[in-house]
Amino acid sequence: MKHCKKGVLLFIFSLVLLATGCSSEEQKSENPPEEPSKKADEQSPYEFTKASAQQIEHIQGIGYPGNDTGLYLSSSDGLKLFKDGSWHETSTHNHDYMGFQAIKDGYIASGHPDKDSDLKDPLGIVKSTDKGASFEDLVFYGESTFPFLSAGYNIGMIYVINQEENTKLGPGVYRSENEGKTWEPVSLKGLEADTLGMIAAHPDDADIMAMSTRSGIFFSRDKGETVELVSEPIMATALAFTDDSLYYAFAKQEKVLLNKIDLETMETSPVEIPFLSYDNPITYIAADYQNSGRISFSTYLKDLYESGDSGENWKILLKNGRIK
Repeated sequence: MKHCKKGVLLFIFSLVLLATGCSSEEQKSENPPEEPSKKADEQSPYEFTKASAQQIEHIQGIGYPGNDTGLYLSSSDGLKLFKDGSWHETSTHNHDYMGFQAIKDGYIASGHPDKDSDLKDPLGIVKSTDKGASFEDLVFYGESTFPFLSAGYNIGMIYVINQEENTKLGPGVYRSENEGKTWEPVSLKGLEADTLGMIAAHPDDADIMAMSTRSGIFFSRDKGETVELVSEPIMATALAFTDDSLYYAFAKQEKVLLNKIDLETMETSPVEIPFLSYDNPITYIAADYQNSGRISFSTYLKDLYESGDSGENWKILLKNGRIK
């Protein structure tokens, strides 16, 4: 599959894409991209404050950035933070982040700027190391957006599915090992699926990645050059690595399920989760690399669950997207 162009052209915006909660049409700016720089788009003080009662319309990513201790939720109306038993929200810079990825010194994301800012739309790929007060535009600022983006937590690896040609990339799957400075096509030889899906990058090992598809989980130990099916041929909707495992969610026989694969033995075992109806699949999975065993997942109907013991017990943090 040459640069996965065929796969992208055949990409169907089905259950997996709906999970991203895309709320805006993709836009291209006529202005040329700028050089990477720090952006702070408003003069008002930026901080996380206690969240008001609200209905979250879209969950577009979750994660545990290494420069904080809480669980971040990316919504179409800015970042939310669950910390010390309560919800918080940003006072300004309420960007419509997509492809949100927690890393050791902050987060990497794509998407669209706050409607009240004067930033270019779309954001391209940006990085924040100060909890969202500002960001550095890594690449494609004012040019592209990437709902399907993955980043290695402790390394500079980034994977993207590029859906439309831009100044550097044609349609396809690409990786960068230096936070977007240079890019290489990902071959995905062995991928037997008619759609592409979410990508997960291992937090420490740059060679390990995986992709969820409507035909199952495909796994690679050579940066995606070759992949193999490591699950049943099921509709896989989300995935994430811990240090030693790959967690993945899927729908089967009208059930929503969660499994994990031991990366040493490649043995698969089920993870018990609260009951989810078939119309409420898991959309995102996140692992806290500072606290072993702490994982979370969100769902299509905007539920959010967290476990502190690798899935033995779960606590619900959000129901139907409602912060009370």
